[in-house]
Amino acid sequence: MKTTIVGIGHVGSTLAYTLMLKDLANELVLIDHAELKAFSDAQDLTHALTFTDHIIPIRGGNINDSKDSDIIVITASVPWQTAYTSRFDLGPGNLELFKNLLPRLSGLSPDAILIVITNPLDVMTYFAIKYSGYPPNRVLGIGTLIDSARFRKILSENYEIHPDDIRAYVLGEHGDTQFPAISAAYTGGVKIKDSKKIEKLLKASEISAYSIVRGKGYTNYAISMATALVVESIVKNENRTMPISTLLEGFLGIDDVCLSIPVVVGRDGISQKLPIALNEKEEEQFKMCARLVRDEIDKLIK
Repeated sequence: MKTTIVGIGHVGSTLAYTLMLKDLANELVLIDHAELKAFSDAQDLTHALTFTDHIIPIRGGNINDSKDSDIIVITASVPWQTAYTSRFDLGPGNLELFKNLLPRLSGLSPDAILIVITNPLDVMTYFAIKYSGYPPNRVLGIGTLIDSARFRKILSENYEIHPDDIRAYVLGEHGDTQFPAISAAYTGGVKIKDSKKIEKLLKASEISAYSIVRGKGYTNYAISMATALVVESIVKNENRTMPISTLLEGFLGIDDVCLSIPVVVGRDGISQKLPIALNEKEEEQFKMCARLVRDEIDKLIK
């Protein structure tokens, strides 16, 4: 499969390296507004291929080189400013970026699956559907996949159980209003009960992301691995279940907003949206996420 990454910053560059190591593309194209950066990264990755047991054509290019992509990953974003206080402050600039990029990308690759990493994630996933013209099942926001992984990791350390054996999702917004769906969290068929301890563990997992950003200015490894998992499920048609930001159509009575819920991801993108059962408190938390993200979408539309 031909995969194009648009935006070769910390995340885009690390993702390209991850896909190369995992042999998850038949062709890899890197695009950035700084074309020399994209070409240089592609050349560096080509040299790294010498130390693997597979060969992938990797090249830097421009939007025209994305033609006939099977998967497009967009990480491109306007720069973070010191005056910003939340991810939503990136919205106006990134909306203009999407208006310019997405019609051109989708026109060159009408059958591609689009993966969105750009923040504010849920808002930009919504506008990615609008400006790409792709059907909603072929536009996937990374959403709370990485947040769920952090949560499972900290639960695994607390309960001394491998994170792969813990079924626990963080749902809703990829941001401060996200919440753990504890009522649907299990390990070994045993329900993980809600408690003050669980709330403290979630808070610790949330703080860990902010501490990483404070320490080095960005996160790149975990988000790249999360995105590579989505790419792998598409390339290998694995039909994995994962929390992905997707357009809601009647979930808890909510429509026309993108938030993370459990979905099944395979060759055609999202094949199923799973009707996870939430308790009354969690339903209200989810609806609060929907109101927040919808308000931000409406602000940008106006």
